[in-house]
Amino acid sequence: MDYPFRGDEEHFISTVELFGDNYHPRTALDYPEVTGPLFYYMYASWGKLIGFNPASLRIFNLLVSAITFILIYILYGKVLRNLKIVLPGLLLLLLNPYFPGLSMHVFTDMPSLLFIVLIAFAVYLGNPLLLLLSTACALLIRQYSVFMFISAAVYLFILYRKNGRFGTGSFLALICGAVPLLVMMLLWRGTAPPSGIARWVIDDGSVYRFRYIFIYIIFMAASLFPLLVYAYRILLRNRMVVLSGFLLSLTYFFFPVHSSSVTLEQTEGTTVGLMHSFIRGILDSYSLEQFVLWIFCWAGFITLFSIIWTDITRMKAGKWDFGHFLTLTIIVFLVIMPFSYQVWEKYLIVVLPFLLLRLLMIIRTYKKSCQSV
Repeated sequence: MDYPFRGDEEHFISTVELFGDNYHPRTALDYPEVTGPLFYYMYASWGKLIGFNPASLRIFNLLVSAITFILIYILYGKVLRNLKIVLPGLLLLLLNPYFPGLSMHVFTDMPSLLFIVLIAFAVYLGNPLLLLLSTACALLIRQYSVFMFISAAVYLFILYRKNGRFGTGSFLALICGAVPLLVMMLLWRGTAPPSGIARWVIDDGSVYRFRYIFIYIIFMAASLFPLLVYAYRILLRNRMVVLSGFLLSLTYFFFPVHSSSVTLEQTEGTTVGLMHSFIRGILDSYSLEQFVLWIFCWAGFITLFSIIWTDITRMKAGKWDFGHFLTLTIIVFLVIMPFSYQVWEKYLIVVLPFLLLRLLMIIRTYKKSCQSV
């Protein structure tokens, strides 16, 4: 609990203290961060009860993380209905260094994931009230949670058109969930507080950073590589998927992995996270590093295309269900994130549970079909 500050933790805790000292709605109008105000109100509320020292705030973060993992476990159990699949999947998440690391330190990621998982629950259960509350909270913690809003909107619309399920209540709940963030953006006159934009955002001349798609696809594959190896027969069964993945992965060399402009200027960091640093450290060769990253890029495209191909096949058979929603979250995440001014591996934690769950669903279906034969 007394471990030194790590990365952005110090300024997050400073802002939590700012909200604690100025515990009223006006504080949300301008503060030196680019993320939403709910995180700071949550931790400031805890701080006013228990204390604002790092150890106290980290305890709250651990509680939030524990609740998040319990919810992921319950969601996996409801969808997969097989502990032999659920437990290894959850273990793979826990072994990812970002999940325990972000659980122990005060960052916005785990509270954001908590409400994003609750959005998935709301969609799965068809609960409008939960959908409204979880959407509002997720967007008020991190604005890029909009990828879940868009995914849910598309999924509910198609589901309603196909079989009449999820009436206007769920659509209205989803729209109402976005209103608090829209109000804040009107008050900020932008996508984030003015002081936060002035402090953190650096204009690199780009609106859409296409390179980020490759980065996230690469580290999706790196994060779940043990599962990809286990499921290689499923992922490689379609030659067109493998060939398409190979051809598209070759374009990686036009968009190689490197850190964002803001990272270079503010931290002088030349990697995009722990896995990138690890690969660079053990290889100690730029050529080998790029080759390994290209292999992960190919594996990532194969995985993504296999999931999309599976769901298109199911759509042609007249099926549209929660599996399609999971696929939408992955696709929309990849489309939305290049608008961000910064790229980090850790941002993947909000979508990895859904990518992992979708892969486990495909593996379960494949095994059942093999057993029936």
